[in-house]
Amino acid sequence: MMSGQIPQLRPIETPLTRPRLLARGITRRCAWCGDRKAYFLGWFKRQERCRACGHAYRRGDEAFELGAITANIILTFMSILITILVIVALTAPDVSVVPTVIAAGFFAVFGPAIYYPVSFTLWQAVDLWMRRPTEAELRGERDETL
Repeated sequence: MMSGQIPQLRPIETPLTRPRLLARGITRRCAWCGDRKAYFLGWFKRQERCRACGHAYRRGDEAFELGAITANIILTFMSILITILVIVALTAPDVSVVPTVIAAGFFAVFGPAIYYPVSFTLWQAVDLWMRRPTEAELRGERDETL
């Protein structure tokens, strides 16, 4: 696909069940079609539409990134919490503070970058869960005006 060219929208035939949506979102796939490439050309470079099905990740919502950032924060904080809990459980009753802080600090610093693409696809899945697609969207009609 050439730069600037909008891909042809594909109709969605498979039912978008909630477990399928979440599984696709957490594995960095397009929530619409399940394609692995989806919206990302690299780890940090994304485009507006899925390269396979052509559906926009925003669905007409200009504040979509706020939800994606919130998903990123939740994933990062969960990683920090799980790291602390695992280290405490493995080293109790003599918990080592320095390794715990270093491990938790790793996720605090690098977590947002690690979860960047996942947060977008996960939030798109949550958005499709909360705002079910219209019949027009499923038929492959443009979805910018939602």
